[in-house]
Amino acid sequence: MSQDEYKALKDACDRRGSRNLSEFARTEMLAYLADNPAEENLNKRFTSIEQAIASLETSVSELNNLLREGPYVCPKTTT
Repeated sequence: MSQDEYKALKDACDRRGSRNLSEFARTEMLAYLADNPAEENLNKRFTSIEQAIASLETSVSELNNLLREGPYVCPKTTT
């Protein structure tokens, strides 16, 4: 931690009336957790995962439809 970062934290600590940086950090983290419950964060992550899965399902379905439509000529590869 740089001297400037330490000073900024110490100033914030003083403004909040905390006795030390440890108390300040604990208070700020608990306040953050109270405002951002873990369940809400998990729900956001699950929603994001569900959207990604839905997108993958659509892509796989489209690929299956293309494969059913007819013969394909694979490009020649050089080895």
